[in-house]
Amino acid sequence: MTYGYNAKFRNFTGHQDIRSISTKLLAELVDLRTTEEVCPAPLDPLIVAGLADVSSRTGQEIRRPIVFVCHSLGGIIAKKALLLGCPEEQAKVQRAVYGIVFLGTPHNGSSIATCGKIIANIAAACSPINPAKVMFGALQKDSKVLFEITEDFVEKTSKLQLVSFFEMKTTSFGLFKKMVVEHRSAILNVPNEVAIGQNADHREMARFKSIHDRNFRPVLSRLSKFRQNLANKVHTLTHGRATMERSGYEDTLNLFELPASTCSTFHGRDDFLNAMDDYFHKKSSGNRGQLTFAICGLGGSGKTQTALRFAVRNRFRYRSGVIFFNASSHTTLVADFSRIHDLLNLGSTSDKVGSMKRWLSKKENSDWLLIFDNADDLDSVRISKYIPAASWGHIIITSRDQAAIGSVGKEGCLLERLEAKEAVAVLMEKAGIRSPSVEDYQEAEVIVELLGCLPLAVDQGGAFIRSRQKTLTDYRRLYQERQHEVLKFKPRLGEYDKTVLTAWEINFEQVERDSKEASQLLLLFCFLDPANISESMLSRGCSPQKRWSRQGEITDMAAEDAGLDRSLVALLKNEMDFDAAIERLLSFSLIHRNSDLNGSRSFSLHPLVQHCASQRVSAVVQDKWRLQAILLVCHAFPRSEYLQPSYGNLGRAQLPHVNRILKEYDRFTDSSLLTTPVKRELASMLLAASRFSSTTWKIEAMTLVKGLLQNDTDCYMHALAAHRESAILRMIGNQKDSNRTLEKFVHSTVFPGYDKGVEADARWNAQRGDLVVSFAENMVQDGLLAVARKELLEWNPMDPALPSTMERGVLRSRNINLGKILRYEGRFQEALPYLEDILRESVDDQFYQGAGWRRTLLSNIADLYCELHRAADAEDLLDPELKRITGIQSTSSGRRLQLSLTESFIQRGMYDEGTECLMKLKPIYESIPNPDIISSRGHFRVWTGLARIAHLRSQWDEALFRWREALKILETLGREKGFNSGLVRYSISHALLKLGKREESSATLSQAKIDLASEGRKYWIVGLNSYWFDFVAQCMSDKSNE
Repeated sequence: MTYGYNAKFRNFTGHQDIRSISTKLLAELVDLRTTEEVCPAPLDPLIVAGLADVSSRTGQEIRRPIVFVCHSLGGIIAKKALLLGCPEEQAKVQRAVYGIVFLGTPHNGSSIATCGKIIANIAAACSPINPAKVMFGALQKDSKVLFEITEDFVEKTSKLQLVSFFEMKTTSFGLFKKMVVEHRSAILNVPNEVAIGQNADHREMARFKSIHDRNFRPVLSRLSKFRQNLANKVHTLTHGRATMERSGYEDTLNLFELPASTCSTFHGRDDFLNAMDDYFHKKSSGNRGQLTFAICGLGGSGKTQTALRFAVRNRFRYRSGVIFFNASSHTTLVADFSRIHDLLNLGSTSDKVGSMKRWLSKKENSDWLLIFDNADDLDSVRISKYIPAASWGHIIITSRDQAAIGSVGKEGCLLERLEAKEAVAVLMEKAGIRSPSVEDYQEAEVIVELLGCLPLAVDQGGAFIRSRQKTLTDYRRLYQERQHEVLKFKPRLGEYDKTVLTAWEINFEQVERDSKEASQLLLLFCFLDPANISESMLSRGCSPQKRWSRQGEITDMAAEDAGLDRSLVALLKNEMDFDAAIERLLSFSLIHRNSDLNGSRSFSLHPLVQHCASQRVSAVVQDKWRLQAILLVCHAFPRSEYLQPSYGNLGRAQLPHVNRILKEYDRFTDSSLLTTPVKRELASMLLAASRFSSTTWKIEAMTLVKGLLQNDTDCYMHALAAHRESAILRMIGNQKDSNRTLEKFVHSTVFPGYDKGVEADARWNAQRGDLVVSFAENMVQDGLLAVARKELLEWNPMDPALPSTMERGVLRSRNINLGKILRYEGRFQEALPYLEDILRESVDDQFYQGAGWRRTLLSNIADLYCELHRAADAEDLLDPELKRITGIQSTSSGRRLQLSLTESFIQRGMYDEGTECLMKLKPIYESIPNPDIISSRGHFRVWTGLARIAHLRSQWDEALFRWREALKILETLGREKGFNSGLVRYSISHALLKLGKREESSATLSQAKIDLASEGRKYWIVGLNSYWFDFVAQCMSDKSNE
C-alpha cells in the first residue's frame, strides 16, 4: 500500500504537525490490516509497503511484517509513528515493523527546511490557509524537536533493519544548486544501519525511470533482501548471487557493503583516485593476477574516505560485490567476515572466514573489491591471512604504516596534505559559507595553512565555525590565541569519533611503550622545522665540529661539550638504532621519509603532529627537548667557510631550523636553562647565519646577538659580533656607524670588565686583526687609501715568525686588501704579484678550497689581468672555478666571478657572449629585496657593461637608455656626485651627441666635468674607470676639435 500527504507548502494547514500526521498513519495501517480488501491510495512522498500481493485477506494482513520505504520528510513521520504511545491495536502495528528504507531523510534537520519556513510565512500572508509553521520550524537544522525524535528513535533501533540512502548530487532551485539533505543529516550512525550513496539529487532518488535505472538497483536489492529474510526462502545460486523474480524481471544484484559513511565534504585526491583507476582498470588487459593497492598516511589524512570514494565511483564495475572490513584487529576482521558470510547466506559453519575466502576464490565470483580499512598494526594483524588465495580480485588496504606499500600492497600511495584550494573548498563547505567573498577566500587560505591542510583538521575547523557561528576571522584569531582548546573541539553530531588532538594519541602511546628511542626522536623533531629535517644535519649535530681554540688553532668540539644529551648523541650516532626508531615512527606515518637526487635522506612531519606530540608531555619535558633542538641546530651550523669548505650550502639548508629554534627560545617556561654557554652558542650560530638571506634577516640576527651577549664578558665574542655588525652596516650604506662600531676594538687591546688574559690569546688577536681589516675597508670606501694602508700595516701576528692558523688567515685578508689598494690607485703592475703570491701560498691549505674569499681573490686577479690587457688570461683563471661550482649566480661571490668574466669578453670584442652573461645577471640583481651596497654595485656594473657594449656597437638609443639606468643606481646609493657619476654623464653626453642632440649633450657634459672635478680618479670598477674613461674622453675631445 501507499500512504502520504501533499508535501507542497501551500497544502499544509495550521493544524498539520508531525504528531497528527504520524497518528493518522498508524490509524490507516490498522484499518488496512483489518479490512477484507486492500485499496491502494495514489503514490505520494511517503510510502509504506508490505512486500506481497495487495489483495491479501485479513488474516494474512494482520500477521504480515511491515517495511517502510520513506522519502525525505516521510522518514520523520515513520520514526515518530514508532515512538508514539498508542492503543494496543496501533501498538501491534508498531511491533510488526521489520525494517525501514530511508531515502534522503533529514535525521538531523535540513537546511532547506529554513527556506520552507520562510515560504510558509509568505504563503500565510497571501492565503487564508495557514501553512504548517510548526512542522517546518521543527525541521530547522539541529532543532530541538528533530533531535529528540532522532535520539529517542535510535534507542529503539536494535531490532530494526535500517538502510539509509543519501543523495550525492545537488538539487537545482532556479539559479542556485545545493545539497538538500547533507550526508551527515541523512545517516543515523547506528550499528545495524547500512548507508548507501545514490548518484541522484533529492528529487531523483525516489523517481526511477525504469527497472534498469542504476539508482533503482540498490533499492531493489535491499527490498529483495528483506523479502528473502522474511519469507525464509532465499534463492542462492552456486556463485552466491541473489536473484528475485518479479513480473518476469530477473537481474543479478551485487553486494555493496560500506558500513563506514562517506564524507560529505570530500574534495581533492583526484591524482590518487586516478592512479588507482589506472592500476586496477586501465593497465594492460589480460589476467594480471590479484591486485592490491595500499593507501598510507597520517591519521586524519583521508585514507578511509579516499578508499570509499573509489568504491562508490567504481561500484558497478564489481558485479560480485564491494566489501568493507575493519582491519584494526583480528576481532573486528572476524566479526566483519561473519557478517558478510551471513548476509550472503553461505550456510552454517564454524569457520566463516575460511568459508568467505572460499567463496571469493571461486571463478564465478571473481569480480570483487575488498577494502581492508585501518590495517595499522601490520605486525600483529597479518592481513595476508584474510586475503583469498585467488589469481583475481582487487584489494585496497588503508594503513598508517608506510611499510604496507610494497609488502601487503603491491602498489600504493602516501597521502599527504591537501592542495590549498581543495582544503579551502572543504573549509567553506563544512563552515556553511555558500557565497564567500574575496576576503573570505583570503582568510580561508591563511586558516588552511595554519592547519597544515590536513583533511581532519580542516573539516573540524569548518564544523567549529558553523557550530559556534564564528566568522573565518574569529576562527583564525581563536586558533592563534588558543590553539590547543580549538583543536580539542569535537562537533556534537559530527562524522568523526576523534578530535585532532586525540587522533594520534594511541600511536603516541604505542611509540612510548615500544621504543624509547623513537619517542625521543619524535620529541626532538617536535621542536625543529617540520618541512625538512635532513639526516646530514642530525649527523652533524651529534658529531664533533671544528672550532677555533684560544691558541688560534682548529680544534674539534664534541656534541656533548656543546650541551647535547649523551643518550641522544648515542642514538643519532648508532645507525641501527636510529633506523629502527625512524622505522617505528614511519609505521604510524607520524613522519615521512624523503630522498633527494643524491640519495640523502630527510624527514618531515605535520605541524599538528608536532603540536599534539609536544603538548601531551609536561612543560619540563617540553623545555628539555626544546633545549636539545636548539643546541643541536647550533652545533650543526657551520661557523665559517674556512672551517667548513661547504659552509654556504650547509648554512642555507639549515636556515629554516634557525628560524624555528628562535621561536622556541622565546617559549621556555624555565629560564634557568638559558645559561651563558647556551646563549653564547646561540649567538655564535647567529653570527654565522647572518651571512645568509636578506638584509632584513641580517639586521634582525645582529639585534638578537647583542641581546644574548648583553651580560657576557667574553671579549672574543664581543669582537666577533662587532666585526659582523660593522660589515652589515657597511652593506646597507651606513658607513658612519660601521666605523664607530669598529674603532673601540681597533685601537684597544684589553677592555675593562671583559675576560682577562686576552693579551696572550691568539684567537683574540686574530679577531682584532679581522676588525682592523674591516676598518681599513671602510677607509677605502671613503677614499682614504693611505689611512687604510697604515691601519693594515700596523697589525701583526703575536709571533710574526710563527703565526697561528687563524692569524695566517687574517694575514691573507690583510694582504689582499693591500693589493686592492694598489689596484684602486691604478698601480696594476705592483698589485698583481701581491695577489698572485697569496693565491700560490694558499693552494696547499686544506681549508682553502671552496672558501668564498678564494673567489674574491680570483675575481681581483682576473680584473687586474683585464686592466693589463690580458683578458684571455682572466678567462683561463676563472673558467675552472666557474665549472667547479653549481648555482654560481645564487651567491654574491659567484656573481662577482661572472662580472669579471664578462669584462674579459668586452675587452676582446666578444659582445654577444658578454651580453648573454649580463642579461642573465640583470634579473637576479633586480629581484634582490633591499639590496645592500655590494648587490647595488654589482647591479651598477651590469648596466655599465651593457651600456658599453651598445656604445661600442654604435647602438646609440640603447646605449643612452642603459647609461641612464646606471645613473639611477648611483642616485639610489647617494653617489650622484663624484668620479663614477661624472664618467657615466660623460658617456651619456657622447651618446646624445651621436644622436644629434647637441644642446642636451653640452649641458650633460658640463655637469660631468663638475662631478669629475669633485673627486680624484679612482680605479674602483675594472675597465670602466681606466680604459673606458680614456676612450670616451678621447671621443669627446675629438668632437670638440671638430
